[in-house]
Order: sequence, then C-alpha cells, then structure tokens
Amino acid sequence: MSDPIAFLFPGQGRVPGALPPASERIDRLFALAEERGLPLRTWIEGGRTDLLARTENAQPALFIDSLARDEALRAAGRSPDAVAGHSLGEYSALVSAGALNASDGLGAVIERGRAMSGIGGTMAAILKLDVDAVEALCNGVGPGVCVANHNGPTQIVVSGERAAVEELTRRAEEIGGRSIALKVSGPFHSPLMAPAQGALEPFLRRLAFAAPDVPVVSSVTATVERDPEQLREILCRQITAPVRWLDVIRRLENLGIATAVEVGSGDVLTRLGSRMATGIRFMTYEEATDERV
Repeated sequence: MSDPIAFLFPGQGRVPGALPPASERIDRLFALAEERGLPLRTWIEGGRTDLLARTENAQPALFIDSLARDEALRAAGRSPDAVAGHSLGEYSALVSAGALNASDGLGAVIERGRAMSGIGGTMAAILKLDVDAVEALCNGVGPGVCVANHNGPTQIVVSGERAAVEELTRRAEEIGGRSIALKVSGPFHSPLMAPAQGALEPFLRRLAFAAPDVPVVSSVTATVERDPEQLREILCRQITAPVRWLDVIRRLENLGIATAVEVGSGDVLTRLGSRMATGIRFMTYEEATDERV
C-alpha cells in the first residue's frame, strides 16, 4: 500500500466486534470508561449487545474500538495520509490525526452519547432517489423531518419526528424510492438534537485541540480542516448538522487518495464507498490487515 491511503472512521449503527490485542493506551481508555460507570471491555468480551446497542454505551465503545484498530493498522505498517469520520467517527479521526488527545476524546464521546440518548424521534434511509428529490419531499412534509446524511448519490438518510419520517418514507415509495427504517434511538443530525448539542458544547470548549498531523476532511464541511479552533467549532455544531459523506469521498479523491480503509468492526463505509464512481479502492479493516491483500 504505497499509494496514498485514507483512514475512514465509521459512526454509530453497529456493535464492536472482537478487538485487536490491547495497548497500554487502549487499556487506559477502558479504565477511564469504567471510572465513568461504563465497563465497556466486560460488555464487549461478554457479547452484551443489549447494552452496547444503547446510544450512551455504543458511542464510547465504538470510539475505543476504532482507536484499537487504528493502532493495529499502524503496527502493521499502514498509516494514513488523510482521515475522515462519519458522524461519531469524526472524534476517532481527530485522535488518529493528532488533533485531539485520546482521553479527552473519550470524555467528549461519553458526554455526547449521554446527551443524545433519550431524545425522541427516528431516522430512515431513502434509496433510489437523489438528494434533491429527498429534500423536496422533506419540504413537502414540513419541518419535522430533514436530510441527515448524504451517504451516496442515491442513499440519503432522513431524520426527525417519527410521524414526519414515516410520512416521508410513504411519499418516497410512491415516487419510486425505497425506504429502510434505521435501528437508532433518536433523530440524529436534525434540529431536534439541539438540546444535546447545547449540553455538549461547554465540554468541548474546555478541551485542547491541536493542528492535525495529516489532512482531516470534515463530514460537516466536506473540506480539509487544519485549524484547531475550526475543528472545535465543527464538533460544536456537528450533532445537528447533516453528514456530507458523498462530498467527503469526493474530496478525498481530489486529494489523490487511492485506498481508503474502514477503521472499525464492520463494512458500512466500505460498501457505501464501493458503490460510488470513484478511483478509490475501499477496504475493510480485516482486508487491510490481511497480508495477502
């Protein structure tokens, strides 16, 4: 893998799998989480998917999961020339890039997960329609629903009040779209998450941010962000802002990235990327750590 490589950090929506051998830093993160009432290592090793699926537990567990895989990839000789994170994954990406301390990142993610849990609403993926069509449907239904993730040319996620999301999915199917209800606990990346964003912001204001060692492509702005204060501001508004993932991938392609590795226990970003017409080769963590690849 001598060609330019990007590390892509996935967000919420899966449960961590078997972790790579833990380093001292990963052990410390698990210990810090346990001090905050989250015995994440015990839950992961015990297969407690019921607990790990909850937003307040899932987010710190997935954050540690991604950082453990980041370390394993680097130990195997894979290091990124750029990073990007999908929603929650933006925190792992910032740690990977050296812009945020891992312990501070974990603390922020614990606060984020707790703030985001318990807010009523839902999300749904809309397939076979482009973003303009879905935005038109949102406008027709009203302010209770909005575009939350632009994941691909015809893979859009909407978020909002349950009744509004259900009405939008009905209308989408009437014009040839297909909908999939997402197994999430709230209306992420919608204005309904404003209380969570307000609760998290004071915590983020106290953290130290540094200039990243490699380019960070923000899922909020879809541009390369290098300024520490701008990275802070992005996280402060990220919970309600839409995820511009299609634009992130296009930006990475413009940077000359040839290979993108999903640094997590799953293949969601790999499958999304592989469906896009780009020159980037998308790989799962398992593929990237397989010496035969």
